Amino acid sequence: MTSSNPVVLVTGGARGIGFACCQSFYNAGFDVAVTDIDADVAQASALELDPAGKRTFAVELNVAKTESVNGAFAKVGEHFGRIDVLVNNAGNFRQAPSATYTDEDWEYVTGVHLDGAFRCSRAAYPFLKKSPQGAIVSISSIMARIGLPKRLSYAVSKSGIEALTRVLAVEWALDGIRVNAVAPGFTHTRSHDELLGKGLTTNEKLLDAIPIKRLADPMEIGNVVHFLASPTASYITGQTLIVDGGASIDIRI
Repeated sequence: MTSSNPVVLVTGGARGIGFACCQSFYNAGFDVAVTDIDADVAQASALELDPAGKRTFAVELNVAKTESVNGAFAKVGEHFGRIDVLVNNAGNFRQAPSATYTDEDWEYVTGVHLDGAFRCSRAAYPFLKKSPQGAIVSISSIMARIGLPKRLSYAVSKSGIEALTRVLAVEWALDGIRVNAVAPGFTHTRSHDELLGKGLTTNEKLLDAIPIKRLADPMEIGNVVHFLASPTASYITGQTLIVDGGASIDIRI
């Protein structure tokens, strides 16, 4: 079957910013493919969005594996008959001094954030070029533009995502595909709570670095992602929109 609604596929869509993206698109009338490396969590999140299961579809997806990516996109294409928007959100995190990074440390992060965004964009391309509103929005980070210690592979991956965004925007413009990114600042997610739990930072330190003096709610990111994929943003491509409460511009002397 082919859905009469536009379809969004969100990677890492079961929790945090990814789930907020799913909510924002669902509220705007999209059918939503909730993908996650944990199939059970993806299913639970899809049912939370749509208990009837008519406008959501849960798929297991490991963005670090080409076979998993290709298989997941094929399943979503078969189920909905179309994919109109891709949100590259899947991510992970590993914090360590750069001099102690092993190859595995490096590839653990880059293989998901940067390589995963490439694999999923490549898999989405045949669907998006058939869509009247084909769009990709990838999740970057303010870490792509500030020198925060012990986050090397994460920061490099996010910088790479922004370069990927610019190149694909130029290459795929004539196919009617817009490609943008969103760079969130400090956002209240499960990952944030884990950092606090491990003592790697404190809320006081984070709030001191944010002019607005609060963390972002995930929906504040999800709504911006939806905006960039919507017809309202039809003349925006190749851009990264920073959503950080002013954190990346606050240099106090």
